[in-house]
Amino acid sequence: MVGRLTGVAEHRIRSGRRIVKGIYVDRIAARAFPIVLLFVAQIALGGAPSVIPRPKNVEPGEGAFRLSPRTKIVTDEETTAVGRYLRELLASATGLPLPVERVDDRQTARRDSICLRIEPSRKGLGDEGYSLVVGTDAITVCAPTEAGVFHGIQTLRQLLPAAVEKRGMPDEKTLWEIPCCTIDDSPRFAWRGMMIDCSRTFWSIERLERLIRLMALYKLNRLHLHLTDDQGWRLEIKKYPRLTEVGSKFAARFNEPAEFQGFYSQAEMKALIEYARRHHVTIVPEIDMPGHSLALLTCYPELSNTGGPFEIPPHHAKAEVYPKIHDSCCAGNERTFEFFEEVLSEVAELFPCEFIHIGGDEVNKSRWRECAMCQDRIKEEGLKNEDELQSYFIKRIEKIINSKGKRMIGWDEILEGGLAPNATVMSWRGTRGGIKAAKAGHDVVMTPRAQCYFNYRNSDTMTLYDYDPVPKELSSEQANRILGAQACLWTQTYRTEAATDPQVFPRFLSLAEITWAARESRDQDAYRRRVREHLERLDNSGVAWFRDASLVNDVDSPAACATKVQ
Repeated sequence: MVGRLTGVAEHRIRSGRRIVKGIYVDRIAARAFPIVLLFVAQIALGGAPSVIPRPKNVEPGEGAFRLSPRTKIVTDEETTAVGRYLRELLASATGLPLPVERVDDRQTARRDSICLRIEPSRKGLGDEGYSLVVGTDAITVCAPTEAGVFHGIQTLRQLLPAAVEKRGMPDEKTLWEIPCCTIDDSPRFAWRGMMIDCSRTFWSIERLERLIRLMALYKLNRLHLHLTDDQGWRLEIKKYPRLTEVGSKFAARFNEPAEFQGFYSQAEMKALIEYARRHHVTIVPEIDMPGHSLALLTCYPELSNTGGPFEIPPHHAKAEVYPKIHDSCCAGNERTFEFFEEVLSEVAELFPCEFIHIGGDEVNKSRWRECAMCQDRIKEEGLKNEDELQSYFIKRIEKIINSKGKRMIGWDEILEGGLAPNATVMSWRGTRGGIKAAKAGHDVVMTPRAQCYFNYRNSDTMTLYDYDPVPKELSSEQANRILGAQACLWTQTYRTEAATDPQVFPRFLSLAEITWAARESRDQDAYRRRVREHLERLDNSGVAWFRDASLVNDVDSPAACATKVQ
């Protein structure tokens, strides 16, 4: 890569008061100073180093900091945990000892050290912002919060050679240099998310942990788990053991592989929540209701409109099974609300997240029209129709969730019939639902399917990069209601890790970019160059990325070439 920069001349880099002139990279210099020259050339060509998401402010320096056997990681009391994380991250690839040393004073960084510290005075950086200063003698990462220091570490990580992502035998040939620079950075949005459908296809804990590690690398911070649907109930609820004894398995006649079914015990989920917390990722649980509830109704058919019986089919059996099934949870049955209150009590206690997602999408109301209890409820409550019955259902569920000290979020269908007073809307059927909710004073997470559904065919990465989560129809005040954006991976078609990786990557990088970096910093050519730099990093992480023609013409993923997509 550096060799290709030969002949780049007369570029000027302006950063603060410093101007670097006449960059000309010859092959001898490239061999001598590869990291520094590549960093400077990146600034010249695209205005930012090869960091994704793009940092807010970057000032290049001169020289580089080199990791060596003398290098230590210096922390204060509040950053000791992230210091250990950094040591584990770097030691595996470099083979260096990198001892963690706690020092409680606030002196300047010590020689041959990476200093991590909390600086309350830097509150202007926000809850997740950070400052990174790389000098030839020392590195300092400071922030007002641990989350900010953690994100600064990810930037530091990306400034190192891509070989840092390799695991196993240490790489003794790589020169572990970090180019000198000063970076001040903070995110545009608080919600930078990824949703995984664990219902249609069960994801193992190990697979989710891998995703969490990749989310951390790219500063994504919300992992939305779709835990229940027609194809399976994936979370242990102690009050209702049949939900996982029966509801976590497909009907035997479909002969589904064992790895596609299963559930998370509460102990396993607690451990995953803690793993995510250490990576500054919050897990958002979704319990889908009142539709998409076939797994639930198979276990407890008395909560349905017809009484069943039901079975749990895989999604590919939809054409055979689903025309016969129209049941949703009965909104006229008081027992339905008692059931969900008990379920949501356990969910609220288990998950620290302030939000509980209740789905609320694609409710088939045909059974409600035929159900005597639902029709009685409509009359008793003075409702006009089944849309208002859905609104009644959602508003009652919101009261339950609020009583647990949580906030309710749901897909944009919860707007139908009137929105619950404190609800947050996740807009997936385009942007219209999000616009309507924001104008009505509700918080919104944008995930329009055309740009953000990763189970759709491999659209080019630039489609997502060009998307702005804040619709133009909103005023500046209304735009503040946009919490952020997320991508969604529904798993009815792409089920194995080998199949889902090319659906997610490298679009995943665009998701990180648009939710962190400022809108005005967008530069397509510079972004393409940065993504190409990251393909090797993805290879070293074992990710089988999709060979996107909008990004690469002559680069193949070793992982993708070695893996047959199933």
